[in-house]
Amino acid sequence: MPLNSCYTLEICVDSPKTIFAAASIADRIELCTGLELGGLTPDYGLMVSAAECGVETHVLIRACAGDFCMNNEELATASTNIRLARQLGLKGVVIGAERAGKLDLRALEHIVKAADGLDMTLHRVIDVVDDPITAVSEVVDLGFTRILTSGGKPTAVEGIDGLRRLHEAADNKIEIMAGGGINGANLPDLLAHTGLTSFHASCSVETPVINPRQGFGFGQSERKFDLAEATSLAALLRANVPSGQ
Repeated sequence: MPLNSCYTLEICVDSPKTIFAAASIADRIELCTGLELGGLTPDYGLMVSAAECGVETHVLIRACAGDFCMNNEELATASTNIRLARQLGLKGVVIGAERAGKLDLRALEHIVKAADGLDMTLHRVIDVVDDPITAVSEVVDLGFTRILTSGGKPTAVEGIDGLRRLHEAADNKIEIMAGGGINGANLPDLLAHTGLTSFHASCSVETPVINPRQGFGFGQSERKFDLAEATSLAALLRANVPSGQ
């Protein structure tokens, strides 16, 4: 049974330090780098660290910031990174592709083939397509296990209505996992109004970088893992377990 009983808490991490800090709390880890950019594919060293942390880990496959379009070169790179994740014994991948307001099924079929045997999550590309309900059916047909979404809004709490519609459209054929700005203050509303049992959070805070190197373009801010926030989310999920479970 997961740490948080009938609920699943997935924590998104982007450094060796946060991998092992989150491992004591998370039911599952999404591994990436560049959280300030919405998450990018982690390097090989981070994948190795995650493979050693003892917690189920899924690797984000996203080559660059910006949109979710993928050309042939990016698809080839994605396939290589997926193979690395498999070779290291990681459990799954988090993938997605979009073109002209729709899921790019050609690109998705390519990377789904590369991911054969791995658990697959569709990332928040679903939040930017024109018809997310149709997208749900498409990813079910492609063999995905879950969809990470904020309900078509910048944050999950703003997207409660959309999350509820996606949950209904999924009809138990695929898991809908809420993500996007989830914290201890808004998790109770999501639990009460969406019917979802799976939640994704970075449990991090963005802080400015204050040092002489800031002006050289090495980064204006950094995200720091907040262990207290992660612990609070896990405790809220355990406290909301229905009686008899």
